Amino acid sequence: MKWMPNEKGLPTSMSRGKKRDVLESNRLHATLHSPCIFGCRIAMKVTSLIMVMIMGITPSSVFALSPAEHAAHHQSSNSTTSTLPPISTTPTPTNATTQSSEHAAHHKGGAGGNMMAPSSAKPGPAGCCGEMATGGKPFYASLMDFPELTDEARQYIRNEAVARLGLGVQIITAIQTELHRALSTNDPAAAQTALKQVREGLSFAASGASALQALNETQPPPQIALTWFKREMNIEDNMGNEMNGGFRDLSWLHWMVMFLLVAALMMALLVQRARHRRINSLIQRLTPGSEPVKPSTSNSPKPPELEASPPKTEPPAPIRWSGILRTTAIFDETPNVKTFRLMEPNLGQIPFTFLPGQYATITSVINGQKIRRCYTISSSPTQHDYIELTVKREQYGVESRHLHDHINTGDLLEVSAPAGEFFFTGKEANGIVLIAGGVGITPMMSVLRYLTDRSYPKDIHLLYAANSPTDIIFREECTHLARRHPNVSVDVIVQTTNGADWTGPVGFITPDFIEKAIPDIVHHRIHLCGPVPMMDAVKAALLQLKIPSEQVKTEHFAPPKGGPVFTTEPPIFSSTAKTPEAPTDVSPMMPPSAHATINFSKSNKSGPLAPNQSVLEAAEALGVFIDFECRTGICGRCKVHLLEGSVNMEVDDALSTDEKAAGVILACQAKSPSDLVVEA
Repeated sequence: MKWMPNEKGLPTSMSRGKKRDVLESNRLHATLHSPCIFGCRIAMKVTSLIMVMIMGITPSSVFALSPAEHAAHHQSSNSTTSTLPPISTTPTPTNATTQSSEHAAHHKGGAGGNMMAPSSAKPGPAGCCGEMATGGKPFYASLMDFPELTDEARQYIRNEAVARLGLGVQIITAIQTELHRALSTNDPAAAQTALKQVREGLSFAASGASALQALNETQPPPQIALTWFKREMNIEDNMGNEMNGGFRDLSWLHWMVMFLLVAALMMALLVQRARHRRINSLIQRLTPGSEPVKPSTSNSPKPPELEASPPKTEPPAPIRWSGILRTTAIFDETPNVKTFRLMEPNLGQIPFTFLPGQYATITSVINGQKIRRCYTISSSPTQHDYIELTVKREQYGVESRHLHDHINTGDLLEVSAPAGEFFFTGKEANGIVLIAGGVGITPMMSVLRYLTDRSYPKDIHLLYAANSPTDIIFREECTHLARRHPNVSVDVIVQTTNGADWTGPVGFITPDFIEKAIPDIVHHRIHLCGPVPMMDAVKAALLQLKIPSEQVKTEHFAPPKGGPVFTTEPPIFSSTAKTPEAPTDVSPMMPPSAHATINFSKSNKSGPLAPNQSVLEAAEALGVFIDFECRTGICGRCKVHLLEGSVNMEVDDALSTDEKAAGVILACQAKSPSDLVVEA
């Protein structure tokens, strides 16, 4: 009988049952050769190959767990059922889908859950599968609790790793059946689910194998966890090298960077220290030191106590400052004396420092001309927020009249300070005697305030002469300081009472008055300041008491002489009495001349010179510039060289012995009835 195939490729005479079997076989053959199913078959073969490799590289001993060990490992489980979901052998698609759903529910952590797989039902890393109760830690996270690879940690890691490896193998074995079923039923979704679960099983097996390999390499548990996390996150494994090398868990690169940073910091500190030392050196070089007092020669022997006193160490003069200060308060001391308190315009600290007894220069524009006058600072250097200038209103004093009559609170003044060498800080001698007359108490008050502010332990004596009781400056404050400090004594004498209620001594400062007030004055250093006649009388009294002139330090001042008020204050100073020392002569006296002339060599100018006219006045009349400040012979700013001729100077305290020998004169004090040639 001849068989004829029909359009389906089947014999026409074939029975219906045989036709059905052949059609089913062809359909299954075509399904197995489709591209999707072919890829799944390749994945299965690769999976099988990977499983063979894992089984090959894993020592057989790791699977050799005794029943007791396995029971201890699962001590939290009271059930004897398998941890894996049941795998159905029924080849129906419905059962396959159910099987996949059950297994997916079993691994509800997803693709990343295998890495963080919980261990047991109880808290703690004890089990190998199933969800952990609230509060527990996944396996690799729990490794951070073991800082070192102890025996306990080693046993725990080995048990957990073997469990994970076994779980992964079981999952892969079970899913192979599901994958076959998905392929046989031509179900791509089920095949993808099965492949996903295969990957989960591989991940479980790989995590267990990695843990065992790291355990064999004796890596610390935190390092095992870190390596696994980095591998799962696709992070380059370079941290492990840094942790394994270096010192104290830091790489050599870290140590090198820290060393360089510390070296840079130390270098910056050294540079800053060198910079500060350089600045201090420059300040010391730019700050002139105070020249020691050059006393006149005397044959009087020094007292033994003074010779045994410590050497005089005068501090260097502070840096001179020029600027604007604001008048913040004005105090009436006596009917013709006022104290002006000056502060920084923004009420900050005074921008300079000074020593007790130094003075400041006030510059004012009066009638279109600049007038400069020096006034001693009467406040204490311990007051950093202000300075005070105590000024007497002179009848013919242009600047003093301007301050008294026109300066009010809030006005600005141009000030240059400090200057002067008439100071006492307590380090120059053991004890001090301050002798003052009239407004000459201003430097003495600065010294007295400073020493009492600093609790100076040595004796402080103040002898003060005034015209009348109403002319006593700082009367209440001096009385208060003498009452407050046992080492302070104040003795005041007035020339006349003028009907005032005065119980103190009346007259002048005489040797008897001095000896009665200070019996041991011969052992003290003396500062003297006041009008020239008063100072001459006190010097004579001190000589009678056999006090060497080396112990006496003076500062001269004198008000303008009587006469009309000029545009600039007449710089003619009183000379009613001579000092005990002879006037300074730069060269032998020449015969007086009614027609003396003065020649200024640098400016090539010359003009007449009157007998009572100073070199500074003659220079101003001819337009020759000579710098000056005080016009009283104190500051020394008007020093010039005398090339020819001779001069008389009533005050020459600002000149040293060497300067006098070199022909240096004070232009504000130098006068001569003969011709002069001055370098100016």
